[in-house]
Amino acid sequence: MPDNIQKLLNTKICYYNIAGLILELEYPKDIKIDTILPNFKDFSTLNVENKKTTCSICLYDKEPATVQDLGKILSNVSIVWGDQFRFYENDLHYITTIDSGDNLIPWKMVSKKDFSESKVYINTKELYTSSVLSWLIMVAFAQTSLLHKTILIHASTVEYNKEGYAFLGKSGTGKSTHSRLWLETFVGSRLLNDDNPAVRIHADNSIYIYGTPWSGKTPCYINRGVPLRALVRLQQAPENKFHWKTGMEAFIQILPSCSSIRWNKKLFNSMSNTTEELVKNLKIGYLQCLPNQDAAILCYNQINNYK
Repeated sequence: MPDNIQKLLNTKICYYNIAGLILELEYPKDIKIDTILPNFKDFSTLNVENKKTTCSICLYDKEPATVQDLGKILSNVSIVWGDQFRFYENDLHYITTIDSGDNLIPWKMVSKKDFSESKVYINTKELYTSSVLSWLIMVAFAQTSLLHKTILIHASTVEYNKEGYAFLGKSGTGKSTHSRLWLETFVGSRLLNDDNPAVRIHADNSIYIYGTPWSGKTPCYINRGVPLRALVRLQQAPENKFHWKTGMEAFIQILPSCSSIRWNKKLFNSMSNTTEELVKNLKIGYLQCLPNQDAAILCYNQINNYK
């Protein structure tokens, strides 16, 4: 039996719509994909006719017999995975590896240079107990979506009056706390995403922010997009002060929160160009704040009284 037919008999394909972009996932048919990726359920779609796949990922339960040259190591630093993480580049691919808990079979993702296509070699022993697969999918989707004026940003996002407000900042700054203060202060507000929303500039130049399957420690996986009202970087301070940022200062407020590898010029330039468009067409704020209700009120009033 030809290999391609054998593959079709042994695999399934599902699709997810994230920020209006299509993610295709092919996997061995004996895998319970909704059990492994419960955070993706709300993004599942069957309506993919006439829609181009943005990111295609194929799962394999074992590596081929031929061992691929990993190439040169670009990074071994990961806040999430510590010293388990390695990121390599060879002539044709980027290769991401995560050492497994048993130190026997590492997770490995082999991606085209634009991350539009990836192969993930899974550790079957950890498949139902680890978040590695979801994280690897996020890495691939975050990079290739940059070519579609879409950026995954490290932010906590609140929806209020059908508009999105995204709060940026370093880990531990209090982004989730500030969002919670909005929810407690403004009746009708709700959390859209607490860690990795997607910001997209559409063909008509409208700017939307979307929930994604990745929301950090908070289970908030909402398949919804709303117009983005403002981006605000937070910093802890002894009193509440709000400042507007424009030009290069605004660019610097956004850049550290964008999900982009720095080694790929094409992807990095796409991210930078999209960020420049955000700076030109969006309100960018800087809030020095306490973890109190007054900070939420100040932030809201400054944004909505902006001239």
